Amino acid sequence: MDLIHPRTAADVADALREASTSGRRVLVVGGRRHIDKGNPSGVDAELWTTQLDGVVAYEPAEMLTVVQAGMRCDALGAMLAEHGQEWPADAPPEATVGGVIASGSSSARRMRVGPLRDTVVEMEFVTGDGRLVRSGARTVKNVTGYDLHRLAAGSLGTLGVITQVALKVRPLPERRLTLTAPGDLPLATAIASEVTLAAGVVATTDAVEVRLEGWAGEVDELAAAVTRLAPASTPEDLPSFPRAPWWTWPGDATIAEVAVAPSRLVGVVSATTTYAALAGVGLAWVVAANEDELGELRRRAERAGGIAPVVRGPGGLGSADVRGADVLRRLKRSFDPAHVLAPGRSLADLPQTR
Repeated sequence: MDLIHPRTAADVADALREASTSGRRVLVVGGRRHIDKGNPSGVDAELWTTQLDGVVAYEPAEMLTVVQAGMRCDALGAMLAEHGQEWPADAPPEATVGGVIASGSSSARRMRVGPLRDTVVEMEFVTGDGRLVRSGARTVKNVTGYDLHRLAAGSLGTLGVITQVALKVRPLPERRLTLTAPGDLPLATAIASEVTLAAGVVATTDAVEVRLEGWAGEVDELAAAVTRLAPASTPEDLPSFPRAPWWTWPGDATIAEVAVAPSRLVGVVSATTTYAALAGVGLAWVVAANEDELGELRRRAERAGGIAPVVRGPGGLGSADVRGADVLRRLKRSFDPAHVLAPGRSLADLPQTR
């Protein structure tokens, strides 16, 4: 396996032009924290972005930072925290900024902070045939044309290599509080419906965790509302939310990420034994002990109009029979005409089943 370690965007472009010419298949690698998401892909080389880890610009007063895609999330978090700010990725510390964006990750605090892709206002990336593309702008009033960077978000490195991003950051909250109560997903759903300003509401098999953030007075009012719905709540100031994110779960069991309409989440995950479900959002991380359990989970998700790709362990993305697969194929041909970026990893490479 060849290893490619570019130091500049120009190096990335040169490497991909050479790969397109020679037919060398390339897997884009950052912190290897989301490498299991996607279908297995036979490749000849790995292109590591970890040496593209510089800070291009940071203007705390503008709440905007421009960083290279190989920067680790813990390094970015430490830099922003010095100025009382954060990028709300809530990702593994070793993960890279570009890897988090390319994997389509979502924060457990999404009710408050929104989709992570919305924090990307500008992106520089290199297509499979070596074209350097810039999409978006650092000031919203200057944005024209197509938001191509939204295509790269969640593309698993199959359309191009992200080399640089401009990110909107946010102030760290004055106060944060996590309330934990005995309960299940229906209780979590009720809390998310009533306490709409909560940062996140996560249900596990036997408990509900509610994250509150903001000004001190606001957090107190929200905590009182949660306590009325779940009187046994225990408040704690915890650094992470949820208490145990899926990437910290012990063991080597397969973990799938369910995505369905919020109202259908209970029906998909209630039959499982180990899960963390985001009420009000429609996302859940579920342990599947074997292929049969994973298959049944995916069938329930499909009946609910959703998907359940694996984020840790074997299993890939699941069925290719999804809406818009033909659009994905056309995008793949446009951005990677020689088909060298992780062929087979995305749903664009699989045949339709109906």
